Amino acid sequence: MSNHEIAPLRPGRDLDLKVALEIMDYIWVTHWLRFSAEMAVKWIGTQQEIDEAGGVFTTVKPADFQELKHRENFDEAVPKYTTDITQSMKVIAKMTDIGFEYTLTEEILNDQIRYCAEFTKTGSQARFCAETKAEAITKAALLAILG
Repeated sequence: MSNHEIAPLRPGRDLDLKVALEIMDYIWVTHWLRFSAEMAVKWIGTQQEIDEAGGVFTTVKPADFQELKHRENFDEAVPKYTTDITQSMKVIAKMTDIGFEYTLTEEILNDQIRYCAEFTKTGSQARFCAETKAEAITKAALLAILG
């Protein structure tokens, strides 16, 4: 994704979901038992959560999940990476674990403070500025991973 595709995305659930899936190793999962729509709850989770559940969950391909999502009840427990600085700090930790260096600077534009997050790795640099630290961090991380 380019800066032009990421910039208009608003902080919130949909952008949080993209961060969880693209950066934070979340995957679509479903419960093995599907006796009714209520039992067919789908959401995102990590491989570790699936392993700890003792075999009651299985992964679902993203395309298959989207089809199921339109037919059945679902719930997605998505961390608020784009609006909660505590959660976006986890994105920084993940990015540094995979070899990126992180910096955050402040700049003033039209009498407003903007935060500029940057992730760099040999041969790669991604920078994004936003009104909040959480938005700047998550969008810069997406640019670094998908750009």
